[in-house]
Amino acid sequence: MNRKIILASKSPRRFELMKMAGFEFTVDSKNVEENHPKGMAPQLIPASLATKKAKAFLGELDDDTVVIGADTIVILDGVIYEKPNDREHAIEMLAALSGKMHEVVTGVCILSNKKEVVFSETTKVYFNPFTRAEIEYYVDNYKPFDKAGSYACQEWIGAIGIKKFDGDYFNVVGLPINRVYHEMKNF
Repeated sequence: MNRKIILASKSPRRFELMKMAGFEFTVDSKNVEENHPKGMAPQLIPASLATKKAKAFLGELDDDTVVIGADTIVILDGVIYEKPNDREHAIEMLAALSGKMHEVVTGVCILSNKKEVVFSETTKVYFNPFTRAEIEYYVDNYKPFDKAGSYACQEWIGAIGIKKFDGDYFNVVGLPINRVYHEMKNF
């Protein structure tokens, strides 16, 4: 791909997935307020936020540059679980998710001066029940404070706690890299 690519994300997981897919890119992100219109359906929020993150670069793009913005949320019974505020909040989130199926939705915006592609991927994640001790162990040892839903599926909690995925595993890691790769090929 003969374009300069900017990944508009500070996420080390997205960085690793982009590298894994063979992209050459730079990382840069703007301070974008991660708010959304009241009443917006939860499934639409990640794409909306990803678009805001990408569009923050609009005045700086030349014709050979593409920016990729992304945002991930966890949804359980219509309630959005973003990043936890602190230890107790992380414990509360994991206790709520314990033993249940939830959805992980990642929105992506691929943007240039001439084109915009926006999409979302949804993966259903089925958790085993967790004990309070297991949740506290995970939170205290893995510090999931920068992760939607307070967990990373590639860490201990995923290994012992996820029964199954219905959808793209890498979407749960933080970026539906298969779809990103193919959208970039067609961009």
